[in-house]
Amino acid sequence: MRKIWRLFILPCLLVLGYPLWAQIAGSRPIPIPDVYSVEQFRDSWRVLEPITRGNLSIFPVVSRLRADTSGFMTLDEGVAAGVIKISERGQLETPLYRNRDGVRPPRPVPSWPQSGGPSVNELVLVNESSRPLILLAGEVVSGGKQNRIVGADLVVPPKSGPVPLSVFCVEHGRWTPGAGGFGSAQAIAHPKIRMQAQLNQSQTGVWEAVGGAAMAARAPSPTQSYVDVLQNPEVKRDLDSAAASIEGEYDRELRDRIREGGAVGVVVAIDGELVWSDVFPSAQLFGKYWPKLLRSYLMESKGYAAWGKGVPTAKAAEKFLLECRGHVNVDTEADAYRRTQISTDEYQVVALEALGESEKVNLLLHYNKMARG
Repeated sequence: MRKIWRLFILPCLLVLGYPLWAQIAGSRPIPIPDVYSVEQFRDSWRVLEPITRGNLSIFPVVSRLRADTSGFMTLDEGVAAGVIKISERGQLETPLYRNRDGVRPPRPVPSWPQSGGPSVNELVLVNESSRPLILLAGEVVSGGKQNRIVGADLVVPPKSGPVPLSVFCVEHGRWTPGAGGFGSAQAIAHPKIRMQAQLNQSQTGVWEAVGGAAMAARAPSPTQSYVDVLQNPEVKRDLDSAAASIEGEYDRELRDRIREGGAVGVVVAIDGELVWSDVFPSAQLFGKYWPKLLRSYLMESKGYAAWGKGVPTAKAAEKFLLECRGHVNVDTEADAYRRTQISTDEYQVVALEALGESEKVNLLLHYNKMARG
């Protein structure tokens, strides 16, 4: 059972320590390497001067904290290792499914009729590994009857058995089986698409954003597929070239500015407007997402006309990152995660924490802030 608390006009950090109780099939306690509060992480962040290319400015975020996130697994790692299985609804949750060790997983708590078939906005995922899996909103999974993106940040416990996964379609013109099962496209949708998924929860909005990306990139797809847009030879060459230039300067700048550790995230401005941030608890975890996050920001910048509005200051970027007062929703899965959302008319913040046994320990995994366009 899932519970949601709704609070109004309170500091966002007030509710992050409050426990809620829910259930996820086959969940196990998640080992938390270090215990820091969200407030401690936020207090430790410092925003550096930006690296700018065209209308895109990226502000590195550094931290004095050094959280150990080695016990967590990303989607790309899990799929590559063969321990993450993703399927259309109605397949992995059948009695015929077995884990890699041959043991039938426990039956999940059903969120749909057991006779239900494939659904545009629901997939099924199994984590067969001994490590908790982190999923970020906007991560692209390709295959099945159509390509999808993950709908919200969450953590899937180890040895989870089949669990429902909320997704959004990013391939409007296909509903036929692909060449194989689902795999990671090793990409994350750019902010306009992510916002439609996790903020507006609008499938129509996601499709419109995919169409806008194809138009801005001049990369039409016969099935209106976002993956096709990203894999278009000219688009891919453009993104890789721009990303390599930024990554090279990013590394040099960080070596010059900080003596140890590395960046834990970024604040993003496009055409002079602060629009987005992604921050993690460690440079190690951020580094795993950085290549595909950077390409997502570059894709986003294609949809803006460069009017030469200038570049915000690092102080303004830091204020954008840290300001978070408003309407608060907290969504919790016991022994798995707590996802706190803070909304105003101007922005939304999403803070994902991994929860340990009985929710007595927690670790901030991802802090995302998006400006409402």
